[in-house]
Amino acid sequence: MKARFPDLRIAGVLGVVPRHVSRFEDEIAQYGQAPANSRRLAQVMGYDTHRVAPAGTTTADLASLGLRRLIDEGHLDPAGVEALFFVSQTPDYLIPATSTVLHGRFGFPQDTYCADINDGCCGYIKGLYEAAAFLTVTGARRAVLVAGDVLSARISRHDRNSFPLVGDAATVTVIEREPGGAGLDLEIRTDGSGHDKLMIPAGGARLPASPETAELAADEDGNRRAADHLVMQGRDVFAFTQTVVADFILEFLARRDLKPADLDLLLLHQASAFILDRLRLKLEVTKDQLPDDVVRRYGNSSSGTIPMAIVAALRGRPASAVPVRAMACGFGVGLSWGAALVDLRGLDFCSLIEP
Repeated sequence: MKARFPDLRIAGVLGVVPRHVSRFEDEIAQYGQAPANSRRLAQVMGYDTHRVAPAGTTTADLASLGLRRLIDEGHLDPAGVEALFFVSQTPDYLIPATSTVLHGRFGFPQDTYCADINDGCCGYIKGLYEAAAFLTVTGARRAVLVAGDVLSARISRHDRNSFPLVGDAATVTVIEREPGGAGLDLEIRTDGSGHDKLMIPAGGARLPASPETAELAADEDGNRRAADHLVMQGRDVFAFTQTVVADFILEFLARRDLKPADLDLLLLHQASAFILDRLRLKLEVTKDQLPDDVVRRYGNSSSGTIPMAIVAALRGRPASAVPVRAMACGFGVGLSWGAALVDLRGLDFCSLIEP
């Protein structure tokens, strides 16, 4: 899928992270493996700190704090929200859609279009597409995109490969229709034959949660998890990022007469510091161009990592230092991957809150 939407702007981006910081060094005992081996893995993978939400806190709860802040500071008028997209794999309920829960919580107009998008790593790119398509087709002025996950509760704390990577977060992005705006230029791909590379096997209609699906079992690496937990085929996912994703980025840019070195900022999904480091080498760009501080400091919040990367890169920067050429790229669960050229100049807000 390729799409170009003119006359749009990203008006602002807000990140919300839990206050609790979990450190890998403090988690070593829970993995049941030799501490020296765990520390070696941490050095290779770039495990450092990540944010973990309190029990019972949902993605919608974090998003609500962000929406309330934007409303209180005058960046968002509830009466002017014409669409609300909620991108997450951790909804409040199976039924109803969490976007409707947020709609009722803030009293948005009854003609506000609400939609949930069940997606993760590429979810922000898909959310941008849905928001842009809505604004273009309807002629509406403003759409709100909420993206993020509270996945810490769905990952075994005895899984050394996955738990240290995950960081709970929610983000709020406002997209507006503006004549003469830079617009959005996107491409999105899917290969559903790899859907089992990143998944939670139990809890849906295919395999309902039960006492049996909650039983822990060890894998070949000694990680203990249940069918209720996220399981990642790490080697396959890594190979996917270094071949399919790396080639896609180069081809996406080449179709626009660009090279990675031409970009001021590559806002890649913060899968892991190890994956980003290898992609940086393949794309021949610097750490300033392709940062990894979000996954190192806050963790991987799936659809929330790209907007979190925007906030980390731009908040506090003077307007004259905002990148002119930026690309966002998401990849992972699905398997799906996609990219968008984005113009981040002139944001009305770009901030991070820790409630």
